[in-house]
Amino acid sequence: MDSIVVAALSLVAGILLRLLGRLPENARRVLAGVVIQFCAPPVAFLAARSMPLTSDILLPGGMAWIVFTGGLVFFGLAARPFGLSRQTFGCLLLAGGLSNTIFIGLPMIEAFYGPELAYVAFLCDNPGTTIVLAVPGVLLASHLSGQGRGGGAAVLDALQKMLVFPPFQALVLGLLLRPVGLPDWLLTALSRLGSTLVPLSLLTVGLGLTFSLPGKRARPLALGLAYKLALAPALMWLVAAKGFGNTGLVAQVTVFEAAMPPMVLGAMLATDSGLDPELAALLVGIGTPLSFLTLPAWRWLLAGM
Repeated sequence: MDSIVVAALSLVAGILLRLLGRLPENARRVLAGVVIQFCAPPVAFLAARSMPLTSDILLPGGMAWIVFTGGLVFFGLAARPFGLSRQTFGCLLLAGGLSNTIFIGLPMIEAFYGPELAYVAFLCDNPGTTIVLAVPGVLLASHLSGQGRGGGAAVLDALQKMLVFPPFQALVLGLLLRPVGLPDWLLTALSRLGSTLVPLSLLTVGLGLTFSLPGKRARPLALGLAYKLALAPALMWLVAAKGFGNTGLVAQVTVFEAAMPPMVLGAMLATDSGLDPELAALLVGIGTPLSFLTLPAWRWLLAGM
């Protein structure tokens, strides 16, 4: 319970600090760098040393691909009845078809399930969300915006980003050093460094949230949030339970990751590509605080499944 309170207070603190102008304009970018470069790697390293090396880890790796494909079908079928333009369709898929697996997902897993299952977030992110965003995501944005980009270049760029991503490097290092006994003082120090992840990551998210009334974007906003916060995790549960026959703890956390709010980087890609920037901002700005209500509900539902 204390971790959940810390998470909520950190998000609110970020929002208030932005509204009051207490931090420099580039504070969010700096804090995001601190989280990725300093806070997340110790968590990834320790998670890699304790994660079970079983077939269960295949499910988190495929989560982003399953949710993105489900979004492609769902938003594609809804395009004509809802009168969605190409730009709005692309925005919904890039933001509403991808989960915020690190900045929201990782601290939420720690808060609701404990740090010992944090490795699920990294498996969902790499080779999941990062590759989906960088390859089919970039190709889709290029196609819908009319800015053609080579598929091969997108693939190489995705692989390069994954290989130089500090949490991914720490995860690999942790796996390589699993047979090596490390002193308790070092493991304790890494654990304390990793404990800064929850408050700083959610503080960073709070600094980036902006709120506005949906207006004419109310229908596509409701469509995007309905899929991301409700239908996507339901789809993931069906795949895990019926497709993989797996309803264990790793599967539950994977479904929990699928229930995370829209991905900030996906919304940024939609905005940069001119794919309904107003809707992209609404999906993140409203979807993130709303997830603080839907995520506890999913945790409760998953515990009973």
